[in-house]
Amino acid sequence: MNLPTKHPTTSTPAHHPAQPVDIVSVPKMQKLLAQAAQLASDAGLAPEAFAHVAWQAYLGTVPGVAERLAEAQLDAAIEQLRSSGRLPRA
Repeated sequence: MNLPTKHPTTSTPAHHPAQPVDIVSVPKMQKLLAQAAQLASDAGLAPEAFAHVAWQAYLGTVPGVAERLAEAQLDAAIEQLRSSGRLPRA
């Protein structure tokens, strides 16, 4: 199965259940992300590569999100093919 490798440009609330975020955890997340970004920068990692690695790490920790995104991408590709007349509608 091909999993999505690009981080989304917009949020998809229908595919991501709303979960309350502990206000205390936000600064901790920011600190950890800043440390990871500094580590990546010190290693000479391009910003795009860092974003890719961070997104892959997120996908690996949220059960089902990668599959839901892959399904949404497939649905969009099928719709694009249908809209362009290259794939008939059933």
